[in-house]
Amino acid sequence: MFVRAFLFLLLGFLTLTLSSCSGDGSKKKIPFLENPNISTSRKIALLLQHGHPKLPLNPTERKQLYNFYKANSFNTFFVDSTQSTIYNRWSTTIQKAEHFGLPLNRIKFDKKSPELIAEVMMTYQIGASTFDLDHGFTRLDTALFKPMHWEKFPTTWVQSGVNTDSIFLSRGPADTSYRYFATHLFHYRDTVQLDSISYRVSDEKTDKTKAWNELKIALTGLGYINSDTDSLSIRTALKTYQTAQNLNADGRIGTSTIIALSSSKVERFHLAMLQLDRLRQQEPLPNTFIHVNIPSFSLRFVHTDTLRAIHRVIVGKANHQTPTLQSKLTHIVSMPYWKVPSSIAKNEILPALKRDAAYLQKQNMRIYKSKDQEVDPSTVNWKKIPNKTFPYQVIQDPGQKNSLGLIKFEFNNSFSVYIHDTPSRSLFNQKFRGFSHGCMRAAEPIELGKNILTLDKIGRKKNPVDADSLQVLIDEEEHQKIPLQRAIPVIVTYQTVVANRYGLFFYQDLYEKEKAYLKLFEPRNNG
Repeated sequence: MFVRAFLFLLLGFLTLTLSSCSGDGSKKKIPFLENPNISTSRKIALLLQHGHPKLPLNPTERKQLYNFYKANSFNTFFVDSTQSTIYNRWSTTIQKAEHFGLPLNRIKFDKKSPELIAEVMMTYQIGASTFDLDHGFTRLDTALFKPMHWEKFPTTWVQSGVNTDSIFLSRGPADTSYRYFATHLFHYRDTVQLDSISYRVSDEKTDKTKAWNELKIALTGLGYINSDTDSLSIRTALKTYQTAQNLNADGRIGTSTIIALSSSKVERFHLAMLQLDRLRQQEPLPNTFIHVNIPSFSLRFVHTDTLRAIHRVIVGKANHQTPTLQSKLTHIVSMPYWKVPSSIAKNEILPALKRDAAYLQKQNMRIYKSKDQEVDPSTVNWKKIPNKTFPYQVIQDPGQKNSLGLIKFEFNNSFSVYIHDTPSRSLFNQKFRGFSHGCMRAAEPIELGKNILTLDKIGRKKNPVDADSLQVLIDEEEHQKIPLQRAIPVIVTYQTVVANRYGLFFYQDLYEKEKAYLKLFEPRNNG
């Protein structure tokens, strides 16, 4: 009993002794950012050397900033009381990222972070946003973000007197088109109330009743009608809406109207941001070129950096899309022949022949079994030829009925498309002009040809076929392939938003190519 009592007393004594030692003999470790005995410059060095749970930078990013701060003796740029003005200015500019065409989900800076982390992250965000403004943030081939990249910036940017908005607006290409676009986008974001309102409306060809019920909801929501509007007034309101959207005001619920109703103001703004980013990454344009923009149905001819002409164009239907491409115009052809593509022969000419055996003759078309072996179409039993097949080559002779019209502009490309005239010139009066099989039909193409030939020269050597000669060839219905002295770059793009000195202009995503890119701007995309 005595031994047991002694052991209990000894154990209690040891426990008391150990607890006393641990209570008074050790100090709680203070995090270095909160340690008053460590200088601010040392804290910044440690923060960038070792990181911090609240600092969202990888080792490479920290090293870049470490070298930047080291060159400035690890002094702060933003968080000192004397630096509060420039801190607030840059904070406001960073939070307005969309005004400069930068996605909000590329912004890592958080004003609520601990003081020195906010200091470092402000420095990081200015440099990262500068890189995006100079080089673009989108991988255009994959519709993904580029990795974040920090770019060193001048320390003069963090002086209290600078205009931080102007610094960001000044970044990017010096190209006039980019400058106009960046300025108008800033103003647009500053003045337009963005919303995500859009409407899903069916095609009336599929279900007319459903389509018009959905349209009534959409036009009511957009303020064009009210719940008591009758059917006749709804159609009138639809025409008013179509006119406002630069569509054909036909009062029908077609593809272009459905696309327009499905687009919100936020989506349109995001498409503008995307287009501005494409301009950042665009190769410098040549001083002479022909540019076709598919969504705006327009062709521009620029010679020696001067806009010489703008022409309306007709482009491909949604199921026969005009491709984007780059090539060089090498020949102008007067009174062209049309070598009909196999797909058109199978899907359109054969059914027409089965209905009317004289169709080829009426269209000034001939058929060939081989390159030089012409076939008399009256000897062919067209009804026995299987659908979706056509064992002949169809060629349409030059003339007023020729589908290429009176003039054609040739440039090599893998899509077998070109720019040409059309006998259906009334289509140019429509605002929405997606009617072709992929080629680009130009309004007033003879004037375009004359313009090109007049300016086509190398040194003093002019093209022997001038504007007057071209007109004679056409008047006399003479087929001639005219080579250019100097090939002209042809650039076909898909730009749903464009800018000039007057403002931004929005066009339809008629082939719905931009949907994948719009996902970049969704909040759940962490950049």
